[in-house]
Amino acid sequence: MTAPSRLADKFVVRLPPDMRFNVETAAGEQFCSMNTFIVQAISEKLDRDCKQQLLLDALSAYLRRAQVA
Repeated sequence: MTAPSRLADKFVVRLPPDMRFNVETAAGEQFCSMNTFIVQAISEKLDRDCKQQLLLDALSAYLRRAQVA
């Protein structure tokens, strides 16, 4: 039986020279595969970017309200 992860989209990533070793080491320290480590890192980056945009939007709205007052 094929694991569902085998059916997931695939994307080739070209890593800078030393990054593969660093990813392999970090994944091993977290007892996960390199793939899992990379997927988690991408997910965390996207979440941070989303949260950052929400904060910037809130700050912008606050400043607009402060200028009106």
